[in-house]
Amino acid sequence: MRDAWRTVATLAALVVPAALVVVSVTAQQAAAQDPVAAVRVQLRTAIFHSSELAQRGTAVAASRLHMQHTVNCLEGPEGPNFSAAAGHPCQGQGNGIIPDLQRAVSAGARGAERAMVFVRAAHTLALQALKSNDVNEVQPFAIVVARNLQQAMAVLGP
Repeated sequence: MRDAWRTVATLAALVVPAALVVVSVTAQQAAAQDPVAAVRVQLRTAIFHSSELAQRGTAVAASRLHMQHTVNCLEGPEGPNFSAAAGHPCQGQGNGIIPDLQRAVSAGARGAERAMVFVRAAHTLALQALKSNDVNEVQPFAIVVARNLQQAMAVLGP
């Protein structure tokens, strides 16, 4: 009887981790199949960096850093203005808002095309903000970037 329990325990030790791997892979596949879900997650992160973090304090370096984080989330690691040195707060959330939203547009996702209008406007403004060395210019840009990203989120729906 003791050998039977040992065998059951050994099998359970092998099966449970394997089941967790299958669940994890399935969740990743589901996210990969729904680019809108990935866009929403990344938008939340980019909105936080452009609306909350870029607005704190009076140091232009901090505001620009969070605008660069926003650009990194927008473009993803393959983007022309992506800066790995600044950090990538959207890492693991998708491939970048713009690439994932382009996939959503191609798939005909509801609201994706309209969201892209707001995202492109936010991207243009974020790049403009990065050119400034004046916190009094960067922060107003950041506010408008955040508002455009919020509008993109709104048109994508719940």
